Amino acid sequence: MSQLMPEPLATWTWRLERVRAGRTVLTRAQAATARTDLTNDRAAHPAEYAGYEEEYAAALDELGVLSKQANRHDDLLSVLAADRRRAEREAADDGSASRPSPAARGRASLAAEHDRVPKGLPEPLDQWVHRLIRYRAGVKIISPIEASRAEIRLRNEADLQPAAYRTGVASAYYNRVIRELGEIATAERPGRRDAGRVRGLGEVLV
Repeated sequence: MSQLMPEPLATWTWRLERVRAGRTVLTRAQAATARTDLTNDRAAHPAEYAGYEEEYAAALDELGVLSKQANRHDDLLSVLAADRRRAEREAADDGSASRPSPAARGRASLAAEHDRVPKGLPEPLDQWVHRLIRYRAGVKIISPIEASRAEIRLRNEADLQPAAYRTGVASAYYNRVIRELGEIATAERPGRRDAGRVRGLGEVLV
């Protein structure tokens, strides 16, 4: 009986395809961490990797090369984290002001957007619909690797349950979530300092 590729291997196989196509980059630290994670996961779950020896070896080889190359730009995840901490400090400093904050002004519209999401979506899809609403509003951080893993997980779920994900109302939400997660997953590009601003994410899920 066939089995799905282990999730960590599927994630990094997908991500490395994007690297080869020039759609994203990995820092040395990210590649080294990914290689260690893959090695540890295979050691912990060897049976799940049966039949995927070639994919596993290829991923390790490519991550090994990437982990030794010079960084082409600063670690964007660190930049994003620093920017977020600075924004949080600035927001805290302004907290004593009497004027309403942008977050307070947008709270009602954000709640309304959450309310428009129909009931009955598959749970993993429903969770990401709501997370992406918060992400677009600037109140949720989603890293490129987190988005990439979620995209792989949802694709696998849709392959296993096509009737739940690819028909009716769920189909439109699934396609849009996959598109937006793909945008976030490929947001890291050489020389960019604003990877958190993802093209095409201003649309509202309706």
